Parts: sequence; structure tokens; C-alpha cells
Amino acid sequence: MSRSYTALIAEDDRRMADLLAEIAGGRGFDPLIARDGGEAQAILERGEADALLTDLRLPPPDGLALLSMARHRQPDLPVVLITGHATLKVAVDAFRGGLFDLITKPFDTLELETLLDRLHRLLEHRARTETLSAQVSHLEEDAVEPIAQSPASSAARALIEQVAPLDVPVLLEGETGTGKSVSARLIHRLSSRRKAPFFNLSCAAINPGLAESELFGHEPGAFTSATSRKRGLLELADGGTLLLDEINSAGRKVQARLLQFIQERTLLRVGGTRPVPVDVRLVFASNQPLTPLVERGEFRQDLFFRINVFPITLPPLRERCEDIVPLAEQMLARFARELERPARNFTSDALESLRAYYWPGNIRELENLVQRAVILAPDEQVGEAQLPLELRPGPAPAAGAFLFPEDATLAQVERIWIEQILTRCDGNKSAAARRLGIDVTTLYRKLKD
Repeated sequence: MSRSYTALIAEDDRRMADLLAEIAGGRGFDPLIARDGGEAQAILERGEADALLTDLRLPPPDGLALLSMARHRQPDLPVVLITGHATLKVAVDAFRGGLFDLITKPFDTLELETLLDRLHRLLEHRARTETLSAQVSHLEEDAVEPIAQSPASSAARALIEQVAPLDVPVLLEGETGTGKSVSARLIHRLSSRRKAPFFNLSCAAINPGLAESELFGHEPGAFTSATSRKRGLLELADGGTLLLDEINSAGRKVQARLLQFIQERTLLRVGGTRPVPVDVRLVFASNQPLTPLVERGEFRQDLFFRINVFPITLPPLRERCEDIVPLAEQMLARFARELERPARNFTSDALESLRAYYWPGNIRELENLVQRAVILAPDEQVGEAQLPLELRPGPAPAAGAFLFPEDATLAQVERIWIEQILTRCDGNKSAAARRLGIDVTTLYRKLKD
């Protein structure tokens, strides 16, 4: 998708400035006129320009001084010098200073249009390169293709297929590891935006102090380490889809800025003053119901109403037993290929153990288990010996073992179950949290309670 870029025109001659603005506007630029060097400098310092067209002779600072300042503030900002007083020394000094091109007055309109087209292509190329680089750094390959053979997963898949072509926000809810990221990618692939970028940001995994910059980008000088302009994920995903995972973990400040973006469809980079229009489809995911968070004042009610347009609940693996074996077999084939291992199939006893397990960690736990089994398997068969102890059949429990009191409360059942899992994991809290399908911080909080 072609973007519009701001061309700062530093020219003290009003008629010339208006002519340059008219030509630039016709070549895909938003012209921004500065009548002297000081005004142009202020605009450059605010990071509002994507390119600079400057006269050589200006009320100070002049064109060469603006070029020098632009190189210092924003090294990749293309600068075009337009002058009727060019000398060989001026040209040499300017190009040594990083000048993009030079045009002498009086100039031919076609010549300037050709230069502006070349400049626009350069900016488009840079934007595409930045987006592709960001996609590579954020790349998270789908662990599995969605499989929906059970009634519960088929119902969720039907909702996904129904909403995917419609350009509305989607809220994916479900326990950790139920495949919300995979479902978001499926929504993207089934939409008209399939050829545009897809990005995924976990609101829980990013430092709250960096969340604004990561989402909205920043301008040079916005904070101590901001030495250059950075486009945020919302801007990088322009034309495509952005998944905001674990939106329940987003801070109040980010919630407020997200609400403003959804309402206005424009953003302000951190430290910026110029609104940037962005066309992106937002998919939200939460590993806990948002309504209780709204009731406790931990999540903005107005934002909840904005994102809860089309909620889809993804069922836990224990409620989609028909999918366990197809998922496991798909994962086995993938890991065997990637790891160059001989494993080809599960034994019937191993498959029965997979079906019988409770899967508190859902698809993510199944994936980790299959990967481990593929590594351990000595030949083509993956048997019970390659499965963790808790999946292997053992002697029948003694009467009353692992039973809860008939009048046990939910809190008592949870406490007993956590204690049992901790015992099975030899007190390893990280392993117990994975087994329980919760974050280790959540486990520590429950233990403290």
C-alpha cells in the first residue's frame, strides 16, 4: 500500500515555496512549508519530516546548516538542495555531507517531478525494508495448522471463518496454550489483508515502560536512547493485521492510547506532534475473562466495549479430545523433519495415554511433550517409554487416593491439586506452573494466598 510522506520545503520566497508545494503534492507528498531556517530547524527537531527540500540561501540557518543538522538528527533523511547560487565547492561540500540531490534554479518542472518520484520510491523501499526486517525479528512460525475435528473446536473454527473476511476487531479468549496466536494468523490468512504484514505483540512479555514505543513508535529525542525515528508495530502493520496478545496485561496508559487509536485511526509517535493515519486490523487475545477485570477497575470499560465486538472462546484441549491425536501426529511429523530424527508414528499404547491425559497446559504442553518424545525415540516408533511419567499408566491408586472431600470448596480443590502437582514435580515451581497451565508468577501468588 502506497503511503504519503511529508516533504518539508524550506524556502523564503513565497511564490517559489507555493510552486514547490504544488509539485510535491502532485507526486504523493504532503508539503509542509517553512519560511526560514529557524522554522525548518524546529520542524526537523520535532521529527515531522520524511524528506527535506531546502533553498541554499535562507535566513539562518541556511540550507547547508540544515543539511548538517538533518544528518545529525535523522541520518537517513533525504535532503534535496534547490538553489540558484550553486558553485562547485557548494555542490562538493553538500554531497560529502550526505545530500540526496541538487537542483539549480530556474529548474524544469519535469526534472523536479522525476526527482520527487525517485525520492518517493526510495522512501517506499525503506518502509518496505523496515517492515520486512521487523517481520523477521518478530517472526513466530505457527506451531501447528489449526485442526478442528471435535465439536468444540469446529464451532470456534466456524466463527473464525465467519468473521475473518469482515474488517472488525476480534477478541480471542481462552486458557494459555489453546492456540490463540494460531487462530489470529488464520484470521489474517482468510482476510483480504492476507498479503499484507502480520505482527504479534505480547502485552505481558514487554516492559511496561517500552510498550508505548513498541506499539506507537517514537521520534528522535523522545527519550534518552531514542537517537532516531522508529515506527511502531501499529505503523509497521499498516494494511495488515496486528495481534495484541494477553491484552489483559496491558497497562492503563497503553489502554488509553489504544482506545484513542481505535476511535481516530491515527497515532502519535512518542515525542511526536504529527498524527499518522494507519489502516490496521486489530485482533486481541486474553488468557482470562475481561469482564471481571472491568468490574474490578483493572481494565477500561470503554476499551472493553471497543474490542469485544466479536468474541470467540477457544476451548481447552481437554474439551476437544478428538483433536489430540491428529495434533500430536502433525507435530511429530514436523519435529522429526526439523530435528532429522527417525520418529514416524506413535504406538497404540502411547496414543491411548495421550487421549487419557488432562492436558492442563493445552496445545503448548502437547507440543513440548511431542518434541521431547521425538528427540528420545531411538527408532520410528514413539512409545510410552518416551512419554513423561505422568502420562504413563501405573498401578491403580489406593482407595481414597487423590480424591477430594465430598464437600470440598473450589478453593480447597485448587489447593489440593496444586500441592499434588508440586509433589509430582519434586517442588520445581516452574515445572509445576507449566503442568498447571499457568504463569509461574500466578503460581507464586496462589501459594502466597
